[in-house]
Amino acid sequence: MNELQTNKYSLGTMINIHWFPLASQGNVYSMSKLCSSHGTNKILVASLKRKIFSCGYQPNENNTLRPLVKELLFTYIPSGAEIISIDAYNKQHYDEDFVIGITIIKPNSEGRVETYLNIYSEGAGETENAETSIETIAQNCLTVELTYTPYLLYHTSIRDEEIGEEVVWLISGDDNQLHMIREDKLSHGYTEFQLDKYFPELINLETLVLWINVYYYDNGKRRLTAVACECGLVKISMINVENLVIIHEWMLRYDKPVTSVQIFPQHSDGMFYSFSDNVTTKKDESTSQPIINILVVTALDPAIVFMDVLRHKLRKDVILRLGDTTECLLSSYIADVNMDGNNEILLGTYTQEIVVFTLIKNQWQLTDRRKFDAPIHSMCYLDLTGDGVRELVVLTQRGVYILQHDPKHVNQLWTKRLKKLMKISCNENKIIEK
Repeated sequence: MNELQTNKYSLGTMINIHWFPLASQGNVYSMSKLCSSHGTNKILVASLKRKIFSCGYQPNENNTLRPLVKELLFTYIPSGAEIISIDAYNKQHYDEDFVIGITIIKPNSEGRVETYLNIYSEGAGETENAETSIETIAQNCLTVELTYTPYLLYHTSIRDEEIGEEVVWLISGDDNQLHMIREDKLSHGYTEFQLDKYFPELINLETLVLWINVYYYDNGKRRLTAVACECGLVKISMINVENLVIIHEWMLRYDKPVTSVQIFPQHSDGMFYSFSDNVTTKKDESTSQPIINILVVTALDPAIVFMDVLRHKLRKDVILRLGDTTECLLSSYIADVNMDGNNEILLGTYTQEIVVFTLIKNQWQLTDRRKFDAPIHSMCYLDLTGDGVRELVVLTQRGVYILQHDPKHVNQLWTKRLKKLMKISCNENKIIEK
């Protein structure tokens, strides 16, 4: 039987539980997650013409969940402005104090274009509900005037000897440079800081950057940084974070623009056992080097996965073929959508499909695909309903889809998992008794 028909826990059987349209289309930088430390998670979706929506789920009087889509009125987004990109993160892990960044462009009275990064923070705290907190955040804006047209807005962390870990913004500009925006503790504002002091691997690129991915490992002592560029350049760097020395650096050049690059572990976060039908083994990340892969997605060529780069560098690559047709790949995402403990690769196409590649017996195989009504701009995978199972959110050119795993299949899966865990536990107890 074809694998596309047997993968019952992936996209094929996910249920479309909600859809809402956008007043105007967004782009590949128009969606961000708001991950809650308590309550339920939400997403933020921006459309080009100033409108920004939050979407989450709330229980009604009958204790059933209902989707809540609400337009948020962010200050300092003037009439005539256009939203380019949006990103968000939690200021603290224990409350709803989000920090939201929005880049905008707007024409002025002289016919020139002005560009800004608006940063919204200072939430209402734990005493108010999450929605009220977001509305309060939307009214507290600090604006940074930019001298370039922004593209990707991306947040990551730096390690500072004086203050410890800190989250900063990275912005790609049409001046063919990357810029780091950091909070100025003295002025209580945000300003641009010298990039090479914290990210020596990101200077002197001299090309338009379309995507950035920064991945920390080895308890934050090492990081991998990958940059995808419009000219077809991909730069991958391995950094010693403690002394900011570049350990290794690779430069790849393609004929087409590189739309995205993803650094990801082979095993999904939080999974201590592999539940694959092929193998059931206990993982011990503390005694072994993690398996980290890098996905490179170009606009008109097949995507490529570089496998286990910490051990093999870029010598072990796999081409993800979609068949006879040539697809324009707009977006990518890494998630364990079939819930087997290993990450899958999701590719969003201009021809209105999401295709899924699964690692089966050490080979990436096309296992699922799903059609939508418009090109796929962005994806994210998080628990919106608060039931412990993640939903897939898909941003298309026309609107937002929320897909939920079939509850019947989830129940069957967890029953199977419980039996397997009980069997493993019994075997371990027998070994201890011996």
